[in-house]
Amino acid sequence: MTSEALAYALLSGLAIALLVSIYTDIRYRLIFNKVTLPIALAAPLFWYATGSFTLTEIGIHLLTGAIVFGFVAIAFHFGAMGGGDVKLFAALALWFSWTEVFRLVLYASIIGALVTIIFLVIHKVKQKDGRVRVPYGVAISLAGLLVAGERIFNHFT
Repeated sequence: MTSEALAYALLSGLAIALLVSIYTDIRYRLIFNKVTLPIALAAPLFWYATGSFTLTEIGIHLLTGAIVFGFVAIAFHFGAMGGGDVKLFAALALWFSWTEVFRLVLYASIIGALVTIIFLVIHKVKQKDGRVRVPYGVAISLAGLLVAGERIFNHFT
């Protein structure tokens, strides 16, 4: 298998894992570790397949993932995100360059606002009591799909 074919195969696997995360987060309000862990563990294979397997670039990927984890862990501390969301965000951040991670965060924020509005409306329409439980993993996963898709569809730029 060529490195380009491996990269596309890994991106396909990532897309499937993100779709599973969307389903489980909507259905159970959980993002399972058995989905998040393979996403994180496949990142080094993706680095290798895309030619970003130098010591410097590996360090940048790990630093970017750690920074994202730190920021979203703060959101978890204040109750804005669940633990699964934090792990999924950090695992996704390992896959991409820091500029792509910046877009990932931007897309997840915009999509997250839309998901929040949708679930607030659903909560009001159903006249439920208590706090709205927003499946923010949906926004993270959709943002991940967008960024991963950019690699496939915009690879000529």
